[in-house]
Amino acid sequence: MQNIYSTISTVLASIGLVLATSSFISGMQIVRGTHVNIEGKIHRFNGIVTITFYTILAALSFVNYGFSILSAAGWLFGFFLIFMKLAIVMISRKKRRAFKYVSWLGASLILMWLYIIFINLPL
Repeated sequence: MQNIYSTISTVLASIGLVLATSSFISGMQIVRGTHVNIEGKIHRFNGIVTITFYTILAALSFVNYGFSILSAAGWLFGFFLIFMKLAIVMISRKKRRAFKYVSWLGASLILMWLYIIFINLPL
């Protein structure tokens, strides 16, 4: 029988991947300049929910599997990627040349969510 926490982790990780992908797409549309207000609100909402899910998954990981240096380093690296993307967007909001770096970070966040789903799949 499956542990309820592993099921919750899998569901949250799957929703996080969908939100990260949606946020990546809306972010690319913001760069293009189409429907900036609506896409900006969707992008911000997806980002806030995604960070919330990421934090919940990190806490569930420590509760379920205990604390280890490698695990903490992995979760902290994910937070570092998220906040680096936020910092680049905030600093270069008026300068459009930094958006290519943000798109690379957005793609790496999608890969990060794919890994989170992989580690949370019950086998």
